[in-house]
Amino acid sequence: MANDYRATKYCPQIENLSSNKCKVADKIKTNHPRARDMHAYIRKNDDPYKIEFMEAYNFKCAYCGTSIDLIPKEMFEIDHFIYLKSFAKKSDAGYIENLVLACHSCNHQKSALPLPEADREFLHPDNDKITSTFIRDDQYYIKISPEFNTNQTISAFYTTLGLDGEIRRLDYLLMNMIGLQRTLTDDSNAYSELGQAIDVLRQKRNLM
Repeated sequence: MANDYRATKYCPQIENLSSNKCKVADKIKTNHPRARDMHAYIRKNDDPYKIEFMEAYNFKCAYCGTSIDLIPKEMFEIDHFIYLKSFAKKSDAGYIENLVLACHSCNHQKSALPLPEADREFLHPDNDKITSTFIRDDQYYIKISPEFNTNQTISAFYTTLGLDGEIRRLDYLLMNMIGLQRTLTDDSNAYSELGQAIDVLRQKRNLM
């Protein structure tokens, strides 16, 4: 996805997301032929299905972009993009296209936020359109694109998930620094000095 607000220049591009998610679902169905609710299997921290699902997203929150470099596996959760109670039965919500990798913060703040059908295409994180809905400004804050400034659903999504927060900016800066550090393996001094700065910012992040 070009100009993806969730990705730094050091983040590998997510490829074949839909097919990779379907591969996880297919594996579940092979091992559990009667399975309908994919969420029931993928959400378990001690199950390999979760790792495979996370890998499809390059181990990054699909909403804010924070990565496993910053938070542990247990802080990633499997979100129902369309909320559970929108369905007659819980199992109906667990189809693979409705499941999204989210950090604990985004998942719990999003919670039961209503998403009118007309606006879902602009907010579903598997859709390229979300990278036009939200952008990074010159100070690395996540902002709503000007064309959507009057859209109430998008504004509610943005504020409810806290995409406007300082921690989203700090996460982006940290991921940039970590990515840069990985390119400095031949310069031990620069690698060490940048590592110290990363540790300071990571501590600040974890106190927020």
